Amino acid sequence: MFKFLIVALAIILVVFAVFPLVSIVFKVDFNLLLETLKDKEFLDALFVTILAAVCSTLISMFFGIPFAYVMARYNFPLKGLIEAIVDIPQALPHTIAGIALIMVVGRKFLVGSAFSSIGVDFVNTFLGVVLAMWYVSFSIFVNVVKEGFKELDVRYEKVARSLGLSFTRTFFKVSLPMVRREIVSGAIQMWARAVSEFGAIAILAYYPKTISVLAYDRFQGFGLNSALGVTALVIIIFGSLFTLLRFVENRWKSSESR
Repeated sequence: MFKFLIVALAIILVVFAVFPLVSIVFKVDFNLLLETLKDKEFLDALFVTILAAVCSTLISMFFGIPFAYVMARYNFPLKGLIEAIVDIPQALPHTIAGIALIMVVGRKFLVGSAFSSIGVDFVNTFLGVVLAMWYVSFSIFVNVVKEGFKELDVRYEKVARSLGLSFTRTFFKVSLPMVRREIVSGAIQMWARAVSEFGAIAILAYYPKTISVLAYDRFQGFGLNSALGVTALVIIIFGSLFTLLRFVENRWKSSESR
């Protein structure tokens, strides 16, 4: 009886997650989808969204992997506070995160004016989109990779060091390859979260428009029907892409564990 209850609850959860998405896709006229696919504004927003999400993920990998290693391997004063601070953007409403960002990198503020003086702007620019995506999602990548380093037996690193490898070579030859699954998984999760971001982007960099901003813009300006084509295509494109990435990731993990 209990096993049946568990299965039933799992099915209900899956149906609840999938039903709103499927209902939108099947309600939209096929001709509307074709028209939206030819819409330059939609294609531009799609390109900006994918590219900005990739850029923000690469930035997180560059800074986040060393940070995750330090947090997993070393104990030091205020470590718990630092971990909590890194997670704060996940707890904030993302419009609040956008306002916080614009108070730092806006042209009238210290950091923003410094960058602006050398020709770098974040407000209503592609860099602003990347920054907003990165800020609200980098902790996802960091936490996944940090858990990978925590689960990695430190004895592997000690053996490598005892055989004469430097700290740097041990990190790149031993530690990093052994957490590649977590790195890939964290990157996929962060990319997906970055793609879906709206609030922080809308405040900091409404232009160039991302997919989420475009859908909101059309809904607000022209009503539900105008946003349906964009919405349905986003569900189809990003839903399929994310499912494919997770499928490949799981197959890769399964093949490595054999």
